Amino acid sequence: MIENVTGRRLKTTQASLEILSLILEHDGLTLAELDSMVDSSKSSICSHLNTLLESRYLVKRDGVYHVSFRVALLGERARHRYPSDEVVERVVDELARATGQEANFTVFEHGRLLMCYGSSTDEGRDANGIRYRSEYHLHNTAAGKAILAELDRDEVESIIDYWGLPRESEGTITNSDQLFDALDEIATQKYAVVDEEFAPNLIAIGAPVHDGDGRIVGGLSVGGPKYQVDMTRLEREFADELLSAVESLEAELS
Repeated sequence: MIENVTGRRLKTTQASLEILSLILEHDGLTLAELDSMVDSSKSSICSHLNTLLESRYLVKRDGVYHVSFRVALLGERARHRYPSDEVVERVVDELARATGQEANFTVFEHGRLLMCYGSSTDEGRDANGIRYRSEYHLHNTAAGKAILAELDRDEVESIIDYWGLPRESEGTITNSDQLFDALDEIATQKYAVVDEEFAPNLIAIGAPVHDGDGRIVGGLSVGGPKYQVDMTRLEREFADELLSAVESLEAELS
């Protein structure tokens, strides 16, 4: 859900966080590189960098700024709210092996899905080395649509207002009325499917994952290219495997 933020917001804090995010995304940046990316003066960017350095959220090596290990420690504390790495990796790996396709677990925060772990049985690449995007929209992903179908309408509308319904493929739903019609159908089952809505020729099935109090913490999904699996097999064979994997994760969270 989108947090309802009221009161004053500091642009300086937003600027520092933007710089921190850029450095993390690019695995290190110089002041000159940041100057070409951030809409602020070089002296202002330098001040933000110095503040982040002094606060130990950045380290500087040979003129390149990197995110510090302290940030990783903060992330580890956040992970305690979710299934352990060992459990997530085991369940996702088993789901990938059972279906022969790519499986992943994503965390649900602020109206987006954030990649936690992905696995594939494709022998041509290392399962741990799959290069996923770090964040995903809800409206065009299988786990995301399944999550939206469980939320109240006003929560869904809040997410749409904040993030929009951007088109990422020809099959992406970009009309809110069409999306709500789809969510009404999904609400009658425990999972959702996407048919080339996220990317051409890619189909997937996904479901929400809840904690012991019934709150949605993330989503589990599995899918692959249409030349390997069709929609009928996706729902007839993969649905049971997916829901069994969801039960395993939820048992750990309860």
